Amino acid sequence: MFNPKYRILITSKCFPEDEVIGLGTQLISILDFVKNYIPPHIWYAADVEAVGINAEKLGFSNIQITPIGTDFQFIEYCSGSEQFIWGVFLCIDKKYSSQNVIGIELETEDKPFRSIDSDGILMEIRAFDTTYFGIYAEDLDLITKIAKQYGISIEQINNDFR
Repeated sequence: MFNPKYRILITSKCFPEDEVIGLGTQLISILDFVKNYIPPHIWYAADVEAVGINAEKLGFSNIQITPIGTDFQFIEYCSGSEQFIWGVFLCIDKKYSSQNVIGIELETEDKPFRSIDSDGILMEIRAFDTTYFGIYAEDLDLITKIAKQYGISIEQINNDFR
């Protein structure tokens, strides 16, 4: 079961060249960074609303987890999405069958976080209402590396968000 211990919020302050958060280019920069620090994995998504040419291409359900694919496929999807209004993106260790998550439903509205009844989830990225990207993980080292990359202090790593 994925029950993360750590969270950071990547806000517009982390992207000084942009006035808003949730841009496809911003998510690509996060993906380009994290892919180097996690074992082989597959990306999944649920509850995605985006603006751009790929906005409805994958037909994400509001609660049903849908496979995206590799880092390359996810980056390709992001490059056609101007901005994510919201969305939940799960990075799952490739060792775990996709059958572990297909069929799981996510309830996200008005909840700071909820555990996911599946193994092998390495991290979760949430785009939230064009306000921030929340990154959740059980691995403090991973969260610390991401925080450092985006100018977030260690004190801003939240481990009490439930």
